[in-house]
Amino acid sequence: MGYQQITAEEFARAEGVGDWRVVGTHAYAVFRTGSFATGLALVNAIGELAEAADHHPDLKLGYPALAVHLTTHDTGTLTTADLGLAQRISAAARDLGVAGDPDAVEAWA
Repeated sequence: MGYQQITAEEFARAEGVGDWRVVGTHAYAVFRTGSFATGLALVNAIGELAEAADHHPDLKLGYPALAVHLTTHDTGTLTTADLGLAQRISAAARDLGVAGDPDAVEAWA
């Protein structure tokens, strides 16, 4: 196990996770893709990141948004694996010109 448990506060204070909100022991983000094709491109980018990290989020692709849900299933908590992947997912979204919508998390969580 190459990760450590973190609190919601530690997650929220980290750099690069402004798109994310913690609900309980889970981190959620909603990305406003604007089109289904852009959503698929972001899904593919997340897939590559998840495989490389061996840490896999739940994804819900709709029009015009993609909801992402992270938690560490082995521990039932947030961990540094969730934080690192959240940071990389947000960076991938920015690279695609996709904005996060943290105020929309409650509707998707």
